[in-house]
Amino acid sequence: MLFLNSDFHLPAIGAATAGLRARVRAFIAEEIRSGGFAPHGNSWTEGLDGTFSRRLGQRGWIGYHWPVAYGGSGGSAFDTLTINEELLAAGAPVGAHWIAARQSAPLLMRFGSEAQRLEFLPRIAAGDTYFAIGMSEPDVGSDLASVRSRAEFTGGRWLLDGRKVWTSGAHMAHFAIVLCRTAPLDPKARHAGLSQFVVDLKAPGVSIRPIRMLDGS
Repeated sequence: MLFLNSDFHLPAIGAATAGLRARVRAFIAEEIRSGGFAPHGNSWTEGLDGTFSRRLGQRGWIGYHWPVAYGGSGGSAFDTLTINEELLAAGAPVGAHWIAARQSAPLLMRFGSEAQRLEFLPRIAAGDTYFAIGMSEPDVGSDLASVRSRAEFTGGRWLLDGRKVWTSGAHMAHFAIVLCRTAPLDPKARHAGLSQFVVDLKAPGVSIRPIRMLDGS
């Protein structure tokens, strides 16, 4: 199989993981039966339902493998994969917390300060706080070395200026992790001089303009 070593073996699925899968399936079945949600394709991008995310958070199923100090349950990454597999297979509306849990939280765990971890991670795990992606820009796309958004440290704070697109769910998110240029572009090192910021999307000067799709979404 491509990219797999010849001695690669899938982990054994123990009783604990099997029991977790059964509980998630039972929860999903009851949610559908009671009208909690209707299955939907692309539910990780289009299923923006904060109430459903909070119900998952109450069960500890967002960031299940995170340390308990950060709102997790101390489980395994395989357990989190199991939970997400069942939710996606059922078309459950996980879009509200998806970016926060899958991308923003790991970034904060690896590069954030301890104060940032304690401030944001428990709220993400509870399904209360959502993040958007502030990477791509008009006329830039995936070439992030060409971002034009800038951040300047002045008066004891950072001032950001620029535009981002494809920040799916930004109209619902509380924060965005925004990539900005903090040093002049060096043509010989185009990826240098870039920094990421946690931006409060309710802060003065932030405006959000949704992009409507043909189907009205």
